[in-house]
Amino acid sequence: MIRFGAPVFLDKNAKAAGAGESHGAAADDPLLLARAHKKKGYTAAYAPQMDLHDSAKIREVKDAFAREDVMIAEVGYWENLMELNPDTRRANRKRMVEALALAEELGARTAVDIFGSYCHGNGNVKHDAKNFSDDAFDEAVEIARYFIDEVKPKTAFFTYEIFPFNVVDSPGQIARLLQAVDRKQFGVHLDLVNLINSARAYWTSGEIMAECVRLFGDRIVAAHAKDIKLKEPAISVILEEVMPGEGGLDIAALLRGLHQLPQEVPLMLEHLAGEKEYDQAAAHYRKVGLGEGIIF
Repeated sequence: MIRFGAPVFLDKNAKAAGAGESHGAAADDPLLLARAHKKKGYTAAYAPQMDLHDSAKIREVKDAFAREDVMIAEVGYWENLMELNPDTRRANRKRMVEALALAEELGARTAVDIFGSYCHGNGNVKHDAKNFSDDAFDEAVEIARYFIDEVKPKTAFFTYEIFPFNVVDSPGQIARLLQAVDRKQFGVHLDLVNLINSARAYWTSGEIMAECVRLFGDRIVAAHAKDIKLKEPAISVILEEVMPGEGGLDIAALLRGLHQLPQEVPLMLEHLAGEKEYDQAAAHYRKVGLGEGIIF
């Protein structure tokens, strides 16, 4: 079953989050926020922005969203876990532990972060060959175990954001990580767009989705919804995120794959300019779903 969601805008002048930013709204009035999701027909939501140590607010948010039957999909923390500065790396990993603890307290499905890159600053700043090394894979395994063993979540999962520039870049690599980490609360955050890293992958995204379902369908705990377009004319591969419906992603295959899974999977729109664009994208995803006999 698909739980569909997107950012909501209680403040009409609010700026939409970009890549690497939190999509969650302020939690000033949790019930109003939960009802705003329900009004849009959403049954999933990004975790509101809040402090792990504000127990009263966490309970208020959890109760409000449960009351409106809106699943809290993900706590996003988008900092570089491979930061070269040891103090910054230690701080980033500490905050990831806190993000997973917050997801557990909220009843969210997952806390998700990028693996990052062996560089200073955000993991998108500089790419490195070491990101694909055996050492990188081993480090991804060890820190995933560390986060899970430190928090000991019973319901929330730790997940890596799929990314074409590091070790979490293909269905086969994800399957390897699941086996190597060997923790029940290590799951998969499926971003099909982020698995499109070549022209061949662009034209076969439906086959990639089927491979994901085959290899680790029962471990998918959350997903992102967007679209991608191959730039042309061009003599090198340039891929750009676009409004859903304007690209070549096999959205029907994505929806079929998630719909057939036994678990509920929140599917969250992201990276759009504002409320109007999110409404348009939601309408397209629902139209494609309807064509497949899938209503969400």
